[in-house]
Amino acid sequence: MAWEIRQILLGVHVLLAIVWVGGILFISWGVYPAARTMSPPKQRLFFRSLMQWTHWPFTLAGAGVIATGVLLGTAAGPIRHWYAVWYTSYGKIWLASLIIALGTLSWGAFVGFRQAMKVFLTTRFGKERKKATSCP
Repeated sequence: MAWEIRQILLGVHVLLAIVWVGGILFISWGVYPAARTMSPPKQRLFFRSLMQWTHWPFTLAGAGVIATGVLLGTAAGPIRHWYAVWYTSYGKIWLASLIIALGTLSWGAFVGFRQAMKVFLTTRFGKERKKATSCP
């Protein structure tokens, strides 16, 4: 029974990681280049709406990855005492991944999101299209 629960937890962990990282990569590598064909005012409106719509689902997926990772390492894994975190290879890798994930999620949720919203609300970005003018 414990093995099946661990496998389900691992499946949820991987699925949430795919949603979190894959979703961000899809927006960065797929949506952003495609939206570059829009005019700058439409780009700003589009990206502001997209960021508002995807911010919480991606943040929750990241938090779910971290929570399931903690459970996979502790309750369903080999870490039973604090010394296992400091003195085993698994514990050191687990702690490093926890710190990296917490830093990444915190940066994205509190710094990156706010900075992007400031850019989309107050400045123009992207290459401006020059209007064709006829020479006299």
